[in-house]
Amino acid sequence: MKVFCACLLISVTAWAHSQTVPKPDNAAQSQLSIADFGLIYPLSNDWVRATELLRRRLESSNSAPNFDILLAGVFVPKSNLSATSPFFSLRAYRQPATDCKKNLEAMIAHSQDKKDQPEGGVEEFSTAGRDYFRVNFARGVGARHQCVICTTANGHLLVWNAGAPNEKGLDAIVATLDSITVLPQRSAAESAQSAGQKNADVEGVPAKPLIARPERVKVSSGFTTGLLIKKVNPIYPSDARAAYIQGTVVLRAEISKAGGITDLELVDGPIELAGSAVAAVRQWKYKPYLLMGQPVTVDTQIQVNYQLRP
Repeated sequence: MKVFCACLLISVTAWAHSQTVPKPDNAAQSQLSIADFGLIYPLSNDWVRATELLRRRLESSNSAPNFDILLAGVFVPKSNLSATSPFFSLRAYRQPATDCKKNLEAMIAHSQDKKDQPEGGVEEFSTAGRDYFRVNFARGVGARHQCVICTTANGHLLVWNAGAPNEKGLDAIVATLDSITVLPQRSAAESAQSAGQKNADVEGVPAKPLIARPERVKVSSGFTTGLLIKKVNPIYPSDARAAYIQGTVVLRAEISKAGGITDLELVDGPIELAGSAVAAVRQWKYKPYLLMGQPVTVDTQIQVNYQLRP
């Protein structure tokens, strides 16, 4: 598990490390998202997002990189998260650039005589109507397969750092690129309607109230606990127990209208315990949350506590 954490937090090349500067005391951290680049990047339920966790670890480091973490994910298909789970982190570099191949070739040049050695040159491929460039690296810690993938959006480089125990794991990461689509633009009719509404408000014409039932709501963890009808207790990982690791794993969860867990994100807690928490919480079931008499999707937080007992 420590291997997973370390690989998420460090770049696979000296090239990425060279694009950091000392972190000032009052450094403001950007929180750019996929949507800021005009894209949508959904992940299947086999993926557990760890974006916020990675951002927090990066903020606690002693450097201020010139990139923003847009997304991080770990592949956990109905099994425990482990040190060998395929993972990726997606970052956007703040400095404008549009030539992935040139930048990856520069990365290869910076990697000469370094620990992480590229295998071959820059490979180009396309999927879902978008062009990508990829560089594979020699197997690193734990003989893991690693690669860097690059594309451009809105005049900036988007770069994936990916790692997996084998090529099949890397293929699972590359397969997620098929789901990336362009963020829909507002139609002329929608823009005109919005403008008309704004003009009516400015001219003092009372706008017709629109009462609609939201499809999803944010609910406190204390309230959702009362809706829990099936709770599977986590199995304490033997390695974590032997290392005297305890604490609380915090997960951001999406509960479907039917009461099942449909999405999880790691927010905080010991990474050595995260996989056990995810495996257990995925099996929890809740009573549907009713709003105006109808079930809605719920966003909430779940805490899973691990305590060593004498």
